[in-house]
Amino acid sequence: MQKFDVSGNPIIEIGQILTCTETGKQFAAARDGFTCNYARDREGNIFSDEGVDIREKREMSEMSDRSKPFCCYLSSDGRTVGGWKGNILGRVTWSSESRTGWHGSRLTHVRVIDVHGNSWHGKGAGSGMFIRLRPSKA
Repeated sequence: MQKFDVSGNPIIEIGQILTCTETGKQFAAARDGFTCNYARDREGNIFSDEGVDIREKREMSEMSDRSKPFCCYLSSDGRTVGGWKGNILGRVTWSSESRTGWHGSRLTHVRVIDVHGNSWHGKGAGSGMFIRLRPSKA
């Protein structure tokens, strides 16, 4: 009998053979540290690590609505921005820190050139943390 999670998607068992929606390749569901080697989107589609990398890079290059931010992670050394599994989406060309005024908290500001050569700017909590980027004009 098939079991379902709270979203109504079938529960995936470790070792189960899955097909990546992005690449069409089959792979076995496996643990990868504290997470697994697959992801799901809101529609329940399954993506391998490779599929997630392809999708994130495509979404970054095809930003049709340039008013919306692109969310990713600043690497622990602060030199790159990356996706879900540490895949590199761009390199940081400039960074600085500023105080927020809230109990001495600090914000990291960055400028980034993505893998497609596009310019971005953004701010976040610092190295190794989530960061929100917006397209730059130059």
